[in-house]
Amino acid sequence: MKGSGKLTRVMGIFLSFSVIVGAAAQDLIKNQRKPASKNPGRVLKMKKVWQISDVDGSFYFKYPYDLAITSDGSIFINDQEELLKFSADGRFLGNFYKKGQGPGEIADRFTFRLHKDRLFVYDYMANKIIQMDLEGKLISQVKLEKGPYNGFYGLSDQRLVFVKMIYPPREERKGGLQDVGCFILLISLDGREEKEVYEFKMKTFMSTEAAGSWDPWGALLSPDGRRLYVNHTRQYLVEVLDLEKGRVLFSFTRDYPSVKFVEDPDFADFRKRTKFPEIKYEVDVRGLFTDGRFIWVQTSTSSPDRGDLFDLFDDHGRFVDSFYLGVKGSLMAVKEGFAYVLERNEKEELLLSKYQILEQIEWKEIEKKKRAVCYL
Repeated sequence: MKGSGKLTRVMGIFLSFSVIVGAAAQDLIKNQRKPASKNPGRVLKMKKVWQISDVDGSFYFKYPYDLAITSDGSIFINDQEELLKFSADGRFLGNFYKKGQGPGEIADRFTFRLHKDRLFVYDYMANKIIQMDLEGKLISQVKLEKGPYNGFYGLSDQRLVFVKMIYPPREERKGGLQDVGCFILLISLDGREEKEVYEFKMKTFMSTEAAGSWDPWGALLSPDGRRLYVNHTRQYLVEVLDLEKGRVLFSFTRDYPSVKFVEDPDFADFRKRTKFPEIKYEVDVRGLFTDGRFIWVQTSTSSPDRGDLFDLFDDHGRFVDSFYLGVKGSLMAVKEGFAYVLERNEKEELLLSKYQILEQIEWKEIEKKKRAVCYL
């Protein structure tokens, strides 16, 4: 059912409301530009708890990503030939990465996911899953019968969640934007059974001489493992996939002013040589995170003194808040009122900082408004 975004008086409160468009099975939740919170666009109030540096040489920050926090607050980070563990207070506890082809060893590039009290490591080169405990002890190793895969996102009902992207052969790459199939797959823990759940499409520039990304790919598994949140277009759109039912439950967006793309000379030269399409605007969505209750959408809007702009949505796709992170760095994770941020000091050295979020982001006020929201 279609509707227009207006101000509606409900229960004596003036609210901006979301609009649902489309069939019930795949609703598009179209949110207005302003969220439900009273003070959108503010700088989030945070206090630094600690900061980790690699200056003592016990480990090195090179390209850290995939930060995960255990129930006791311990931290795991994926880096180049490093799977680093830190205590809740930021002390370095060890590197679980072992290079090689043997049991528990990793050939080269890898990613990992934390599930309860286990680490599941996907070795891209060897196409295997290594399961270890939180002290780095090997529990099992399974060679996947199919693959390799392009991304690993965790576990859903004791099945591994992967994405596999199928690119056209080189002779079919015409020098323009082409659809790439992004297949969401569930794989049994023994690596033998593979079930295709859904296919998303992602546009990519491909010619026989060059290739370049056009649409982004971002996916986030819900804490309960039932949903996969996916962004695969340059526009502001997140699709919510039910992994058990194999269908998109709904998608959500909001009225977002796209950021103008500034082309550097090197890219301009590449674009002219390869006839890559002209880019007018940045990708709207830069990242997806969850604090266990809300989806944090990192937008392309950024400010030198306020940091990156983040939007918060509830599990129904409703736009509840929006704020700047307030630090010059990249958010890596958020959990239980703390934000973990990768920063640089004046020497351009990488630092991992833990911040306490000092405001409740108006949870109670938003809960009241959610009950008063009117849908057309």
